[in-house]
Amino acid sequence: MRDGGRGTGDAQPPGKSRGTASPIPRPPSLVIRLPNHLGDLIMALPALEIVGDADVQVLRYLTPLLRMAPVRGRVLPLDRGARGFREGVRALRAGRYERGVLLTPSIGSAALFAAGGVRARRGSATDRRGLLLSDAVPRERLASMHRADAYCFLVTGNVPERTPVPRLVPDEAAVESWRRLAGDLPRPLLGIFPGSNAPSRRWAPARFAEVARMLARRAGSVVVFGGPQERAITAEVAGDWAFDAGGRTDLPALAAGLAGCRLVISNDSGPLHLAAAVGTPTVSLWGAGNPAVTGPVGARHELVRHAELPCVPCVKNECPRSGTGFFLSDAHQECMQLIHPSEVLSRAARHGAEPVAP
Repeated sequence: MRDGGRGTGDAQPPGKSRGTASPIPRPPSLVIRLPNHLGDLIMALPALEIVGDADVQVLRYLTPLLRMAPVRGRVLPLDRGARGFREGVRALRAGRYERGVLLTPSIGSAALFAAGGVRARRGSATDRRGLLLSDAVPRERLASMHRADAYCFLVTGNVPERTPVPRLVPDEAAVESWRRLAGDLPRPLLGIFPGSNAPSRRWAPARFAEVARMLARRAGSVVVFGGPQERAITAEVAGDWAFDAGGRTDLPALAAGLAGCRLVISNDSGPLHLAAAVGTPTVSLWGAGNPAVTGPVGARHELVRHAELPCVPCVKNECPRSGTGFFLSDAHQECMQLIHPSEVLSRAARHGAEPVAP
Protein backbone atom coordinates (compact mmCIF):
# COMPACT_ATOMS: atom_id res chain seq x y z
CA MET A 1 0.00 0.00 0.00
CA ARG A 2 1.41 3.37 -0.96
CA ASP A 3 0.15 6.80 0.17
CA GLY A 4 -0.02 9.23 -2.01
CA GLY A 5 -3.98 21.58 -11.84
CA ARG A 6 -2.46 23.83 -13.08
CA GLY A 7 -3.79 26.61 -15.29
CA THR A 8 -2.50 27.81 -18.62
CA GLY A 9 -2.85 31.14 -20.34
CA ASP A 10 -2.45 32.19 -23.97
CA ALA A 11 -0.04 35.09 -24.40
CA GLN A 12 -0.72 37.61 -27.19
CA PRO A 13 1.71 36.81 -30.06
CA PRO A 14 4.07 39.72 -30.90
CA GLY A 15 2.84 41.88 -33.75
CA LYS A 16 -0.72 40.54 -33.61
CA SER A 17 -3.72 42.78 -32.99
CA ARG A 18 -6.77 41.70 -31.03
CA GLY A 19 -8.74 41.35 -34.22
CA THR A 20 -6.32 38.86 -35.75
CA ALA A 21 -7.40 35.22 -35.66
CA SER A 22 -5.53 33.13 -33.11
CA PRO A 23 -3.17 30.49 -34.45
CA ILE A 24 -4.37 26.90 -34.35
CA PRO A 25 -2.96 25.29 -31.15
CA ARG A 26 -0.36 22.63 -31.72
CA PRO A 27 -1.27 19.17 -30.53
CA PRO A 28 0.81 17.76 -27.66
CA SER A 29 4.33 16.83 -28.72
CA LEU A 30 4.34 13.94 -26.23
CA VAL A 31 2.66 10.57 -26.66
CA ILE A 32 2.56 7.95 -23.91
CA ARG A 33 1.98 4.26 -24.54
CA LEU A 34 -0.11 3.13 -21.61
CA PRO A 35 0.15 -0.36 -20.04
CA ASN A 36 -1.88 -3.26 -21.38
CA HIS A 37 -3.34 -4.47 -18.08
CA LEU A 38 -6.06 -2.91 -15.95
CA GLY A 39 -4.10 -2.58 -12.71
CA ASP A 40 -1.04 -1.18 -14.45
CA LEU A 41 -3.16 1.31 -16.37
CA ILE A 42 -4.56 2.65 -13.11
CA MET A 43 -1.08 2.88 -11.59
CA ALA A 44 -0.10 4.99 -14.64
CA LEU A 45 -2.78 7.62 -13.93
CA PRO A 46 -0.59 9.63 -11.49
CA ALA A 47 2.02 10.06 -14.24
CA LEU A 48 -0.67 11.42 -16.59
CA GLU A 49 -1.87 13.82 -13.91
CA ILE A 50 1.64 15.15 -13.33
CA VAL A 51 2.68 15.53 -16.96
CA GLY A 52 -0.45 17.33 -18.10
CA ASP A 53 -0.94 17.61 -21.86
CA ALA A 54 -0.06 14.38 -23.61
CA ASP A 55 -1.74 12.06 -26.04
CA VAL A 56 -2.02 8.43 -24.99
CA GLN A 57 -2.04 5.20 -26.95
CA VAL A 58 -3.75 2.26 -25.27
CA LEU A 59 -5.40 -1.05 -26.10
CA ARG A 60 -8.97 -0.46 -27.20
CA TYR A 61 -10.62 -2.47 -24.41
CA LEU A 62 -9.23 -0.02 -21.82
CA THR A 63 -10.33 3.19 -23.55
CA PRO A 64 -13.73 3.42 -21.76
CA LEU A 65 -11.92 3.87 -18.45
CA LEU A 66 -9.96 6.84 -19.77
CA ARG A 67 -13.25 8.70 -20.22
CA MET A 68 -13.47 8.56 -16.43
CA ALA A 69 -9.92 9.90 -15.95
CA PRO A 70 -8.52 13.45 -16.27
CA VAL A 71 -6.76 12.74 -19.56
CA ARG A 72 -6.06 16.05 -21.31
CA GLY A 73 -4.84 14.82 -24.67
CA ARG A 74 -6.26 12.55 -27.32
CA VAL A 75 -6.77 8.83 -26.77
CA LEU A 76 -5.41 6.68 -29.61
CA PRO A 77 -7.08 3.25 -29.46
CA LEU A 78 -4.83 0.35 -30.39
CA ASP A 79 -5.80 -3.12 -31.58
CA ARG A 80 -3.63 -6.21 -31.42
CA GLY A 81 -2.28 -7.98 -34.48
CA ALA A 82 -0.69 -6.88 -37.73
CA ARG A 83 -3.60 -4.68 -38.78
CA GLY A 84 -3.64 -2.99 -35.38
CA PHE A 85 0.08 -2.35 -35.66
CA ARG A 86 -0.33 -0.69 -39.06
CA GLU A 87 -3.18 1.50 -37.86
CA GLY A 88 -1.21 2.38 -34.73
CA VAL A 89 1.73 3.46 -36.89
CA ARG A 90 -0.54 5.68 -38.98
CA ALA A 91 -1.99 7.34 -35.89
CA LEU A 92 1.49 8.07 -34.53
CA ARG A 93 2.73 9.46 -37.84
CA ALA A 94 -0.29 11.72 -38.07
CA GLY A 95 0.55 13.12 -34.64
CA ARG A 96 4.16 13.92 -35.60
CA TYR A 97 5.29 13.40 -32.03
CA GLU A 98 8.63 14.71 -30.91
CA ARG A 99 8.73 12.56 -27.75
CA GLY A 100 7.28 9.26 -26.69
CA VAL A 101 7.33 7.34 -23.42
CA LEU A 102 6.67 3.61 -23.28
CA LEU A 103 5.05 2.30 -20.10
CA THR A 104 4.96 -1.14 -21.67
CA PRO A 105 8.07 -3.36 -21.46
CA SER A 106 7.82 -5.13 -24.83
CA ILE A 107 9.96 -4.86 -27.94
CA GLY A 108 6.77 -4.68 -30.01
CA SER A 109 5.64 -1.43 -28.44
CA ALA A 110 9.10 0.09 -29.01
CA ALA A 111 9.00 -1.03 -32.65
CA LEU A 112 5.58 0.60 -33.01
CA PHE A 113 6.90 3.96 -31.77
CA ALA A 114 9.95 3.72 -34.00
CA ALA A 115 7.86 2.86 -37.06
CA GLY A 116 5.44 5.65 -36.13
CA GLY A 117 8.17 8.26 -36.39
CA VAL A 118 8.27 9.23 -32.71
CA ARG A 119 11.62 11.00 -32.60
CA ALA A 120 12.76 10.57 -28.99
CA ARG A 121 11.67 7.30 -27.40
CA ARG A 122 12.07 6.65 -23.66
CA GLY A 123 11.34 3.38 -21.88
CA SER A 124 12.74 0.62 -19.75
CA ALA A 125 15.61 -1.42 -21.18
CA THR A 126 13.61 -4.65 -21.28
CA ASP A 127 12.88 -7.35 -23.85
CA ARG A 128 16.13 -6.60 -25.73
CA ARG A 129 14.71 -3.39 -27.19
CA GLY A 130 17.52 -1.01 -26.23
CA LEU A 131 18.46 -0.23 -29.82
CA LEU A 132 14.91 0.94 -30.52
CA LEU A 133 15.04 3.49 -27.70
CA SER A 134 16.84 6.80 -27.68
CA ASP A 135 16.66 6.86 -23.86
CA ALA A 136 16.80 3.38 -22.39
CA VAL A 137 16.29 3.35 -18.61
CA PRO A 138 18.06 0.40 -16.92
CA ARG A 139 15.57 -1.95 -15.35
CA GLU A 140 17.62 -1.88 -12.14
CA ARG A 141 16.78 1.83 -11.82
CA LEU A 142 13.10 0.96 -11.60
CA ALA A 143 13.23 -2.34 -9.73
CA SER A 144 12.77 -1.06 -6.17
CA MET A 145 10.12 1.56 -6.98
CA HIS A 146 6.41 1.26 -6.58
CA ARG A 147 5.07 0.91 -10.10
CA ALA A 148 3.19 4.20 -9.92
CA ASP A 149 6.47 5.91 -9.05
CA ALA A 150 8.29 4.05 -11.82
CA TYR A 151 5.76 5.29 -14.36
CA CYS A 152 6.14 8.83 -13.06
CA PHE A 153 9.91 8.53 -13.38
CA LEU A 154 9.68 7.23 -16.94
CA VAL A 155 7.36 10.07 -17.98
CA THR A 156 8.93 12.99 -16.09
CA GLY A 157 12.43 11.87 -15.09
CA ASN A 158 11.58 12.37 -11.42
CA VAL A 159 9.92 10.49 -8.57
CA PRO A 160 7.26 12.64 -6.89
CA GLU A 161 7.55 13.35 -3.18
CA ARG A 162 3.94 12.31 -2.85
CA THR A 163 2.40 10.21 -5.58
CA PRO A 164 -1.05 11.42 -6.64
CA VAL A 165 -3.77 8.93 -5.81
CA PRO A 166 -5.30 7.50 -9.02
CA ARG A 167 -8.86 8.73 -9.49
CA LEU A 168 -11.62 7.53 -11.78
CA VAL A 169 -15.18 8.88 -11.74
CA PRO A 170 -17.80 6.61 -13.33
CA ASP A 171 -20.04 8.52 -15.71
CA GLU A 172 -23.83 8.48 -15.63
CA ALA A 173 -24.08 5.83 -18.35
CA ALA A 174 -21.90 3.47 -16.31
CA VAL A 175 -23.87 4.16 -13.14
CA GLU A 176 -27.16 3.53 -14.92
CA SER A 177 -25.85 0.28 -16.40
CA TRP A 178 -24.93 -0.90 -12.91
CA ARG A 179 -28.30 0.18 -11.51
CA ARG A 180 -30.13 -1.86 -14.13
CA LEU A 181 -28.12 -4.93 -13.16
CA ALA A 182 -28.13 -4.57 -9.38
CA GLY A 183 -31.71 -3.37 -8.99
CA ASP A 184 -32.70 -2.48 -5.45
CA LEU A 185 -30.17 -4.53 -3.48
CA PRO A 186 -30.27 -3.52 0.20
CA ARG A 187 -27.46 -1.17 1.20
CA PRO A 188 -24.69 -1.12 2.13
CA LEU A 189 -23.05 -3.16 -0.60
CA LEU A 190 -19.96 -5.21 0.20
CA GLY A 191 -17.99 -6.31 -2.86
CA ILE A 192 -15.87 -9.42 -3.35
CA PHE A 193 -13.57 -10.08 -6.30
CA PRO A 194 -12.30 -13.69 -6.03
CA GLY A 195 -10.49 -13.92 -9.37
CA SER A 196 -7.05 -13.06 -10.70
CA ASN A 197 -5.19 -13.70 -13.94
CA ALA A 198 -2.36 -15.39 -12.00
CA PRO A 199 -3.19 -18.66 -10.20
CA SER A 200 -0.57 -17.93 -7.53
CA ARG A 201 -2.56 -14.87 -6.47
CA ARG A 202 -5.92 -16.60 -5.99
CA TRP A 203 -7.35 -17.42 -2.58
CA ALA A 204 -9.51 -20.56 -2.49
CA PRO A 205 -13.11 -19.89 -3.65
CA ALA A 206 -14.42 -21.93 -0.70
CA ARG A 207 -12.77 -19.49 1.70
CA PHE A 208 -14.14 -16.49 -0.16
CA ALA A 209 -17.54 -18.19 0.08
CA GLU A 210 -17.15 -18.48 3.85
CA VAL A 211 -16.37 -14.76 4.07
CA ALA A 212 -19.34 -13.93 1.82
CA ARG A 213 -21.67 -16.07 3.92
CA MET A 214 -20.56 -14.42 7.16
CA LEU A 215 -20.85 -10.90 5.74
CA ALA A 216 -24.28 -11.64 4.27
CA ARG A 217 -25.59 -12.32 7.79
CA ARG A 218 -25.47 -8.60 8.53
CA ALA A 219 -27.76 -5.90 7.07
CA GLY A 220 -26.80 -5.13 3.50
CA SER A 221 -25.81 -7.14 0.46
CA VAL A 222 -22.71 -8.95 -0.73
CA VAL A 223 -21.91 -8.64 -4.45
CA VAL A 224 -19.44 -11.00 -6.13
CA PHE A 225 -17.70 -9.53 -9.18
CA GLY A 226 -15.75 -11.32 -11.90
CA GLY A 227 -15.11 -11.61 -15.61
CA PRO A 228 -16.84 -13.97 -18.05
CA GLN A 229 -14.10 -16.57 -17.62
CA GLU A 230 -14.63 -16.51 -13.84
CA ARG A 231 -18.32 -17.39 -13.76
CA ALA A 232 -17.73 -20.74 -12.09
CA ILE A 233 -15.71 -19.07 -9.33
CA THR A 234 -18.22 -16.26 -8.73
CA ALA A 235 -21.12 -18.73 -8.64
CA GLU A 236 -19.34 -20.82 -6.00
CA VAL A 237 -18.51 -17.78 -3.88
CA ALA A 238 -21.98 -16.23 -4.18
CA GLY A 239 -23.90 -19.40 -3.37
CA ASP A 240 -27.37 -18.61 -2.06
CA TRP A 241 -26.25 -15.67 0.08
CA ALA A 242 -24.74 -13.14 -2.34
CA PHE A 243 -25.55 -11.43 -5.63
CA ASP A 244 -23.52 -12.94 -8.46
CA ALA A 245 -22.41 -10.25 -10.94
CA GLY A 246 -19.74 -12.46 -12.51
CA GLY A 247 -19.44 -11.91 -16.26
CA ARG A 248 -22.36 -9.46 -16.29
CA THR A 249 -20.54 -6.11 -16.32
CA ASP A 250 -18.35 -4.33 -18.81
CA LEU A 251 -15.47 -2.24 -17.42
CA PRO A 252 -17.48 0.98 -16.91
CA ALA A 253 -20.31 -0.86 -15.13
CA LEU A 254 -17.74 -2.74 -13.03
CA ALA A 255 -16.22 0.59 -12.02
CA ALA A 256 -19.66 1.91 -11.07
CA GLY A 257 -20.46 -1.24 -9.11
CA LEU A 258 -17.21 -1.09 -7.17
CA ALA A 259 -17.79 2.62 -6.50
CA GLY A 260 -21.16 1.76 -4.98
CA CYS A 261 -19.64 -0.57 -2.39
CA ARG A 262 -18.71 0.37 1.16
CA LEU A 263 -15.78 -2.07 0.96
CA VAL A 264 -14.24 -4.42 -1.61
CA ILE A 265 -12.39 -7.61 -0.66
CA SER A 266 -10.13 -8.81 -3.47
CA ASN A 267 -7.19 -10.87 -4.53
CA ASP A 268 -4.15 -9.08 -5.95
CA SER A 269 -5.80 -8.11 -9.24
CA GLY A 270 -6.71 -5.34 -11.64
CA PRO A 271 -10.18 -4.82 -10.11
CA LEU A 272 -8.47 -4.26 -6.74
CA HIS A 273 -6.82 -1.17 -8.26
CA LEU A 274 -10.07 -0.22 -9.98
CA ALA A 275 -11.91 -0.28 -6.64
CA ALA A 276 -9.21 1.90 -5.08
CA ALA A 277 -9.33 4.36 -8.00
CA VAL A 278 -13.10 4.90 -7.66
CA GLY A 279 -12.58 5.69 -3.96
CA THR A 280 -13.68 2.46 -2.29
CA PRO A 281 -11.70 1.08 0.67
CA THR A 282 -10.25 -2.38 0.08
CA VAL A 283 -9.04 -5.45 1.89
CA SER A 284 -6.62 -7.31 -0.38
CA LEU A 285 -5.08 -10.78 -0.10
CA TRP A 286 -1.42 -11.18 -1.04
CA GLY A 287 0.80 -14.16 -1.70
CA ALA A 288 3.21 -14.15 -4.61
CA GLY A 289 2.80 -10.44 -5.36
CA ASN A 290 4.79 -7.64 -3.79
CA PRO A 291 2.52 -4.86 -2.44
CA ALA A 292 5.53 -2.56 -2.07
CA VAL A 293 5.66 -2.55 -5.88
CA THR A 294 2.08 -3.16 -7.00
CA GLY A 295 -0.10 -2.46 -3.96
CA PRO A 296 -3.03 -0.04 -4.23
CA VAL A 297 -2.12 3.64 -3.90
CA GLY A 298 -3.87 5.49 -1.09
CA ALA A 299 -4.50 5.31 2.62
CA ARG A 300 -7.71 3.29 3.01
CA HIS A 301 -6.44 -0.13 2.05
CA GLU A 302 -5.77 -3.12 4.29
CA LEU A 303 -3.35 -5.88 3.30
CA VAL A 304 -3.61 -9.51 4.43
CA ARG A 305 -0.44 -11.52 3.84
CA HIS A 306 2.00 -13.92 5.50
CA ALA A 307 5.38 -12.39 4.76
CA GLU A 308 7.04 -14.73 7.29
CA LEU A 309 7.37 -17.28 4.51
CA PRO A 310 10.91 -17.13 3.07
CA CYS A 311 9.57 -17.44 -0.48
CA VAL A 312 7.30 -14.38 -0.21
CA PRO A 313 7.14 -12.46 -2.47
CA CYS A 314 8.22 -14.67 -5.36
CA VAL A 315 6.20 -12.60 -7.93
CA LYS A 316 5.63 -15.74 -9.99
CA ASN A 317 2.30 -16.37 -11.69
CA GLU A 318 2.45 -20.10 -10.99
CA CYS A 319 3.54 -21.48 -7.63
CA PRO A 320 6.53 -23.82 -8.23
CA ARG A 321 6.50 -25.36 -4.75
CA SER A 322 5.44 -28.91 -3.87
CA GLY A 323 5.87 -31.33 -1.00
CA THR A 324 5.82 -30.28 2.64
CA GLY A 325 5.53 -26.59 3.40
CA PHE A 326 7.24 -24.44 5.98
CA PHE A 327 4.10 -24.29 8.14
CA LEU A 328 1.56 -26.50 6.38
CA SER A 329 1.61 -30.06 5.11
CA ASP A 330 1.23 -28.84 1.51
CA ALA A 331 3.76 -26.34 0.16
CA HIS A 332 1.79 -25.46 -2.99
CA GLN A 333 0.49 -21.88 -2.67
CA GLU A 334 1.22 -22.01 1.04
CA CYS A 335 1.28 -18.20 1.12
CA MET A 336 -2.40 -18.09 0.20
CA GLN A 337 -3.40 -21.18 2.17
CA LEU A 338 -2.12 -19.57 5.37
CA ILE A 339 -4.65 -16.73 5.09
CA HIS A 340 -7.63 -17.56 7.30
CA PRO A 341 -11.13 -16.15 6.80
CA SER A 342 -11.03 -14.70 10.31
CA GLU A 343 -8.10 -12.46 9.27
CA VAL A 344 -10.06 -11.12 6.33
CA LEU A 345 -13.20 -10.56 8.41
CA SER A 346 -11.26 -8.71 11.10
CA ARG A 347 -9.83 -6.32 8.48
CA ALA A 348 -13.30 -5.86 6.98
CA ALA A 349 -14.68 -4.97 10.42
CA ARG A 350 -12.41 -1.93 10.49
CA HIS A 351 -14.49 -0.51 7.66
CA GLY A 352 -17.84 -1.19 9.30
CA ALA A 353 -18.36 -4.60 7.65
CA GLU A 354 -19.00 -6.44 10.93
CA PRO A 355 -20.36 -9.98 10.36
CA VAL A 356 -23.05 -11.29 12.66
CA ALA A 357 -21.88 -14.29 14.66
CA PRO A 358 -23.61 -17.56 13.71
